[in-house]
Amino acid sequence: MRRFAIAIITLMFLVPTLVWALGSDHPKQPVNNDKWPKGLAELVNAENRVHGYFVNWEDVFFFKGDTAALNDFLTKYSRLPDTTLHVVIHPGRLEVRSPWDKQPRDIAADWQIYASPFTRDQVQAAGVKPGPFVTRLDVWLGGSVKLDELRVPEKVSVESGGEIEAFVKEHGEAQ
Repeated sequence: MRRFAIAIITLMFLVPTLVWALGSDHPKQPVNNDKWPKGLAELVNAENRVHGYFVNWEDVFFFKGDTAALNDFLTKYSRLPDTTLHVVIHPGRLEVRSPWDKQPRDIAADWQIYASPFTRDQVQAAGVKPGPFVTRLDVWLGGSVKLDELRVPEKVSVESGGEIEAFVKEHGEAQ
């Protein structure tokens, strides 16, 4: 018995560390999760979804569409109950990829939604109950979405992705 225990312990040190995460690309068919708030499955299973993946409790979905399609998405998004609603606007184009992809996929997309019962900084501990469901909608303006036509409902907070601010800070004011 002692030799068996020593062998197991030795193997633990010889075998590379495993990543204790479960993840995969979502199928093209409709998906659902009983942890999602009412309405999220309907939202992410839209016909304009071009890709999606999950890692543990986190789901990410990518969408292609013009500003009218995004405005419709935002209206439905704003109705998700008990959910943190947040939009981040970025310049440029969205790269569609799963974390395990070696390079971006050859798929055009204009926005993505992140959804999880926990924030990325929150650790799910025994007995900890999630608060409001966490979502983040990232929108890129380098494709079909036009900023001057974008209509974000009042319930949804909006911020810049910070790329332009970082560029200005890096280059400073003109001399």
